[in-house]
Amino acid sequence: MTVHPLVVAVVVRSTEPGRFGTVATAWFARQVERRDDFKLDLIDLATTSPDSLRERIDTADAAVIVCPEYNHSFPGELKTAIDSVRRPWYAKPVAFIVYGGRSGGLRAAEQLRLVFAELHAVPIRETLSFHQVPDCFTAEGEPLEPGTTEAAATLLDHLAWWARALRDARASTPYPG
Repeated sequence: MTVHPLVVAVVVRSTEPGRFGTVATAWFARQVERRDDFKLDLIDLATTSPDSLRERIDTADAAVIVCPEYNHSFPGELKTAIDSVRRPWYAKPVAFIVYGGRSGGLRAAEQLRLVFAELHAVPIRETLSFHQVPDCFTAEGEPLEPGTTEAAATLLDHLAWWARALRDARASTPYPG
């Protein structure tokens, strides 16, 4: 039996050099690429059209959203991008990598969980959170916090389980949303 890799769309609002999101995204992309069960699709919202975003999320088996906390929530342009996709999010697992100050972006993740639940997506429990950015990564782009790589592996293990289960379910029975 051939098992096709799961396509994971990693969505970030900008991969400009010098931005913390770029560092975190590049590190996480390396974690994904080390695995045989995923195929990475890195989506930079700064350079991706709404139609392309919709098509790529439709093709994906799972998504990971990388974003900062902004005013106790997440950036408005991310909300616009999420809403522009709508139906392709249905019955897909979504994970979060968040960052910012003392809260580490966790308030953004909680807000995103509500948005994705309304879109019939399945927000998974595991979240990667980076506090006191940019000082939480080395100059080489590796996290300083012990256990971060293991936490990413756990996130990806859970994301793979949900992605596989939901891909199989969508294939056998179209989602009624």
